[in-house]
Amino acid sequence: MNRTGRTNQVIYFARLNLQQANEADGLQNKQMFEETVLHHLYGAVMSLTGELVQQYNLEPFTDLGELLAREGLPSELYELSLIKSESTSWLYNLLKQHQRMIFSGLVDNNVNSGLITTQSDYCALFANYLNEIENLVQRMRVHYQEN
Repeated sequence: MNRTGRTNQVIYFARLNLQQANEADGLQNKQMFEETVLHHLYGAVMSLTGELVQQYNLEPFTDLGELLAREGLPSELYELSLIKSESTSWLYNLLKQHQRMIFSGLVDNNVNSGLITTQSDYCALFANYLNEIENLVQRMRVHYQEN
Protein backbone atom coordinates (compact mmCIF):
# COMPACT_ATOMS: atom_id res chain seq x y z
CA MET A 1 0.00 0.00 0.00
CA ASN A 2 1.32 3.44 -0.84
CA ARG A 3 1.57 6.32 1.65
CA THR A 4 -1.59 8.03 0.43
CA GLY A 5 -3.56 4.81 0.73
CA ARG A 6 -2.24 4.23 4.25
CA THR A 7 -3.21 7.73 5.35
CA ASN A 8 -6.70 7.22 3.93
CA GLN A 9 -6.92 3.85 5.66
CA VAL A 10 -6.06 5.10 9.16
CA ILE A 11 -8.48 8.01 8.77
CA TYR A 12 -11.16 5.49 7.83
CA PHE A 13 -10.28 3.33 10.86
CA ALA A 14 -10.50 6.40 13.11
CA ARG A 15 -13.93 7.25 11.70
CA LEU A 16 -15.22 3.67 12.19
CA ASN A 17 -13.95 3.48 15.75
CA LEU A 18 -15.38 6.91 16.56
CA GLN A 19 -18.77 5.66 15.44
CA GLN A 20 -18.31 2.57 17.62
CA ALA A 21 -17.31 4.73 20.60
CA ASN A 22 -20.45 6.82 20.19
CA GLU A 23 -22.59 3.66 20.14
CA ALA A 24 -20.70 1.65 22.77
CA ASP A 25 -22.43 0.16 25.78
CA GLY A 26 -20.49 0.31 29.00
CA LEU A 27 -17.58 2.43 30.08
CA GLN A 28 -14.89 -0.17 29.24
CA ASN A 29 -16.15 -0.63 25.67
CA LYS A 30 -16.43 3.10 25.15
CA GLN A 31 -12.91 3.63 26.49
CA MET A 32 -11.54 0.87 24.27
CA PHE A 33 -12.96 2.50 21.15
CA GLU A 34 -11.90 5.99 22.22
CA GLU A 35 -8.32 4.86 22.74
CA THR A 36 -8.41 3.14 19.36
CA VAL A 37 -9.68 6.34 17.74
CA LEU A 38 -6.86 8.33 19.30
CA HIS A 39 -4.31 5.76 18.16
CA HIS A 40 -5.57 5.98 14.57
CA LEU A 41 -5.69 9.78 14.64
CA TYR A 42 -2.05 9.79 15.71
CA GLY A 43 -1.33 7.28 12.96
CA ALA A 44 -3.02 9.54 10.42
CA VAL A 45 -0.80 12.47 11.38
CA MET A 46 2.31 10.30 11.18
CA SER A 47 1.22 8.79 7.87
CA LEU A 48 0.47 12.19 6.33
CA THR A 49 3.87 13.37 7.51
CA GLY A 50 5.43 10.31 5.89
CA GLU A 51 3.56 11.16 2.67
CA LEU A 52 5.06 14.63 2.67
CA VAL A 53 8.56 13.37 3.47
CA GLN A 54 8.31 10.94 0.57
CA GLN A 55 6.80 13.53 -1.79
CA TYR A 56 9.68 15.93 -1.17
CA ASN A 57 12.38 13.24 -1.03
CA LEU A 58 13.44 14.25 2.47
CA GLU A 59 15.53 12.21 4.87
CA PRO A 60 13.35 9.70 6.75
CA PHE A 61 12.28 10.51 10.29
CA THR A 62 11.53 8.53 13.42
CA ASP A 63 10.55 11.44 15.65
CA LEU A 64 7.99 14.01 14.58
CA GLY A 65 9.55 16.74 16.73
CA GLU A 66 12.95 16.22 15.15
CA LEU A 67 11.50 16.33 11.64
CA LEU A 68 9.47 19.47 12.25
CA ALA A 69 12.50 21.22 13.79
CA ARG A 70 14.54 20.81 10.60
CA GLU A 71 15.55 23.89 8.62
CA GLY A 72 14.18 24.57 5.15
CA LEU A 73 11.02 22.46 5.37
CA PRO A 74 8.53 22.45 2.50
CA SER A 75 5.55 24.68 3.23
CA GLU A 76 3.24 21.80 4.27
CA LEU A 77 5.67 20.50 6.87
CA TYR A 78 6.43 24.01 8.04
CA GLU A 79 2.69 24.54 8.54
CA LEU A 80 2.54 21.32 10.59
CA SER A 81 5.42 22.61 12.73
CA LEU A 82 3.51 25.84 13.38
CA ILE A 83 0.32 23.98 14.28
CA LYS A 84 2.24 21.60 16.55
CA SER A 85 3.95 24.48 18.37
CA GLU A 86 0.70 26.28 19.24
CA SER A 87 -0.48 25.05 22.66
CA THR A 88 -4.14 25.62 21.79
CA SER A 89 -4.03 23.80 18.45
CA TRP A 90 -5.72 20.51 17.73
CA LEU A 91 -2.40 18.89 16.73
CA TYR A 92 -0.58 19.96 19.89
CA ASN A 93 -3.43 18.57 21.98
CA LEU A 94 -3.81 15.39 19.94
CA LEU A 95 -0.12 14.61 20.46
CA LYS A 96 -0.42 15.42 24.17
CA GLN A 97 -3.52 13.23 24.53
CA HIS A 98 -1.78 10.38 22.69
CA GLN A 99 1.28 10.57 24.92
CA ARG A 100 -0.92 10.67 28.01
CA MET A 101 -2.89 7.67 26.78
CA ILE A 102 0.29 5.64 26.27
CA PHE A 103 1.55 6.30 29.79
CA SER A 104 -1.61 6.53 31.89
CA GLY A 105 -4.71 5.97 29.77
CA LEU A 106 -7.43 8.44 28.99
CA VAL A 107 -9.20 8.08 32.34
CA ASP A 108 -6.70 9.65 34.68
CA ASN A 109 -8.31 12.50 36.51
CA ASN A 110 -5.10 13.21 38.42
CA VAL A 111 -3.50 14.67 35.31
CA ASN A 112 -3.50 18.44 35.45
CA SER A 113 -2.52 19.10 31.86
CA GLY A 114 -5.32 21.40 30.81
CA LEU A 115 -6.69 18.59 28.65
CA ILE A 116 -10.19 17.21 28.78
CA THR A 117 -10.33 14.44 31.34
CA THR A 118 -13.99 13.47 31.53
CA GLN A 119 -14.93 10.38 29.59
CA SER A 120 -18.01 11.87 27.95
CA ASP A 121 -16.04 14.59 26.18
CA TYR A 122 -13.66 12.40 24.16
CA CYS A 123 -15.94 11.51 21.25
CA ALA A 124 -16.63 15.16 20.45
CA LEU A 125 -12.99 16.07 20.91
CA PHE A 126 -11.79 13.25 18.67
CA ALA A 127 -14.44 14.04 16.05
CA ASN A 128 -12.98 17.55 15.94
CA TYR A 129 -9.46 16.15 15.53
CA LEU A 130 -10.70 13.88 12.74
CA ASN A 131 -12.28 16.81 10.89
CA GLU A 132 -9.09 18.85 11.25
CA ILE A 133 -6.96 15.98 9.92
CA GLU A 134 -9.27 15.34 6.97
CA ASN A 135 -9.26 19.03 6.03
CA LEU A 136 -5.49 19.22 6.40
CA VAL A 137 -4.91 16.11 4.29
CA GLN A 138 -7.17 17.37 1.52
CA ARG A 139 -5.61 20.83 1.48
CA MET A 140 -2.02 19.59 1.64
CA ARG A 141 -2.50 17.01 -1.07
CA VAL A 142 -3.90 19.62 -3.43
CA HIS A 143 -0.94 21.89 -2.67
CA TYR A 144 1.84 19.36 -3.12
CA GLN A 145 0.23 17.89 -6.22
CA GLU A 146 0.23 21.35 -7.80
CA ASN A 147 4.00 21.70 -7.28
